[in-house]
Amino acid sequence: MSIGCAHKSQSYQRADRNVRFACLLAGVLYAILPAGALSAPIASNTALPLSKGEVIIREQLVVARSSDGRGAGRRKVERIEVRTVLGYGLTSRLAVFGVLPLVNMDSTFGSVRQSESGLGDVALFARYEVLRNDGPGRTFRVAPFAGARLPTGRDGKTGDGSTDVFGGIIVTMADTQWILDSQLRYDANREAEGFERGDVTSLESSFQYRLAPGQITRATKSFVFEVLELSVNHYERNHTGGALNPNSGGFQIFLTPGIQYSTQRWIADFGIKFPVISDLNGTALEPDYSVLTSIRVNF
Repeated sequence: MSIGCAHKSQSYQRADRNVRFACLLAGVLYAILPAGALSAPIASNTALPLSKGEVIIREQLVVARSSDGRGAGRRKVERIEVRTVLGYGLTSRLAVFGVLPLVNMDSTFGSVRQSESGLGDVALFARYEVLRNDGPGRTFRVAPFAGARLPTGRDGKTGDGSTDVFGGIIVTMADTQWILDSQLRYDANREAEGFERGDVTSLESSFQYRLAPGQITRATKSFVFEVLELSVNHYERNHTGGALNPNSGGFQIFLTPGIQYSTQRWIADFGIKFPVISDLNGTALEPDYSVLTSIRVNF
């Protein structure tokens, strides 16, 4: 009888330790999630919320190159973009964002070189969390978003000249070891000055896996994540003067491996985005690579 009671007591003790451990993990996770700084995608979005009244600022540098081969007639475009992203939590579920890009673009067409720089097209959008399912040490969030891209850039140089709209939905699943963000997005581009860029449909997923620390404790202050992102994009053809441009549109798949350092109030990351499948129409320029690095801070 005493042996049976001893086994029962040990079972209760183990269960109690498991409950305390799960609550500790949940406490660590929930302490970080409202700040939006547990981890986040490098090249896309997350459904994790901003707290009411909270501000996030992100500075991102993107260096990209596209080309169409080699030789004397080679075409090449090198683009450097500095993006300032400002987000604000209107409520615990609704957040608004603005993206201000500064662009420098160098184009080489055979022996002809051109350089353009200035403000790009500013984007404004809102994101609303419609579903939240939390449990010990894990969370599941769903958040649709919608917005517009304004013609603030120089028409045909650092911007498209049109007011475009976009929208989609983001799904985020997370526990204390990993985070998965997936986004479905549609960009409906408009016509301006006789040119209309084709609409874009994209599906993006970002998997962030915690490398360090190996164990989370009450003293844990920072995290290191390895990141792998997949982007699948379909581009409809451009229209010029109402006619289809045969050298536009197509299909691409990109991979973005990266690394991320995260604290409760800021995140720094670095990634390299490159095409694994590129099936563009006609003589459209093929992307070679994009280097992305950023730091984001929550207030």
